Amino acid sequence: MQHILFLTGCINPNGMPFTSITDDTVRKEQYINAINYYIHKTDFPIVFAENSGTDISSLFLESISEKRLEVITFNGNKKKEKGKGYGEAEIIEYAINNSRFIASLYKDFSIIKITGRLIVNNIAELAFKKFILQESDSIIVAYNSDFSLPDSRIIIAPLDFYRSFLLHKEDINDFSHCYFETVLSNCIIHNLEHHYYPFFIEPKITGQSGTTGELYKPYNKDFQRRLKYLDYVYSQILYFDKNFSRIRFSYTKRIIYTVIQLLLKIANKTSSTISFTSEKTFKM
Repeated sequence: MQHILFLTGCINPNGMPFTSITDDTVRKEQYINAINYYIHKTDFPIVFAENSGTDISSLFLESISEKRLEVITFNGNKKKEKGKGYGEAEIIEYAINNSRFIASLYKDFSIIKITGRLIVNNIAELAFKKFILQESDSIIVAYNSDFSLPDSRIIIAPLDFYRSFLLHKEDINDFSHCYFETVLSNCIIHNLEHHYYPFFIEPKITGQSGTTGELYKPYNKDFQRRLKYLDYVYSQILYFDKNFSRIRFSYTKRIIYTVIQLLLKIANKTSSTISFTSEKTFKM
C-alpha cells in the first residue's frame, strides 16, 4: 500500500469563527516548520493545500523540483457562516480535484490527512504498523471512548473514502453543531467498503490546537502505557464491529481479537500488580 502525505492549511483565517490562533505570521511559521519536518523526516510524497491564497511555494523550490512536495493554493473560506470544519472539507475537495501528485498515484494507495500545522512525530509507524489481520485499505482514525467523535487531526484512508465523505460536505455547519467530525463519523459508520481501525501505535503529536490554543506535547513512552493503549484500542475494534460496523468481521477474526484483548487485560493487571509491589518494597 502506497501513501501520500496530505497537509491541510489556512495561513490567514481572516476572521474565521472558532479559531484561536489568528495571527497569520504565527500560523505561517507553524506550517513551514511542519512541512520541513515531513520533508526531512519522512519519505512520503507531500501535498500541502492552503485555502487563503497565501502561496509559500517559493520557500520550498528544491523539494518541489525534486517532486517531494506539491504546494496548492486557492482562495477558499467563502462560507465562513459554516465554520472552519467546512473550510477543511473544501481543502480536501480542492486537493483531490487539483493535485498532480494524487492524480498520478495508482489506485492502491492511502491518503494520510494531517492538520498542516501539527507535527506527528511517529507518522511512519502510524502508516505502516498494523493490527494482525488488518486490511491494507482500512480507514484509520482515533475515536474518543464513547465513539461520539473521531479525531480529525490525522486520518488515513483510501481515496474513495474521502470522495464519499465529500458527498456530505454541505452538511457541515459548526453553528448547527454538525461538525467536520460529525460527518466524518457518519461516513465511517455507514461505509460498506472499508473496515475501521484505530491506530496500532499511539500518535505522538507536537503543535497547537487551532480551536482551543491547547499545546500538544508528545507522551513519554513506557511499557505500561503501551499495554493500556493496546487494551483500549482492541476493545474499540471489537465494540465498533459489534455496534456500528456495516461490514462485520469474520467469526475467526473476532475470536482472535477477543483472545488478544483478554491476554492484554491479564498482562495489564499483572504489570500493575508488579509495579505496585515494587513501589511498596522500595518505600519500605
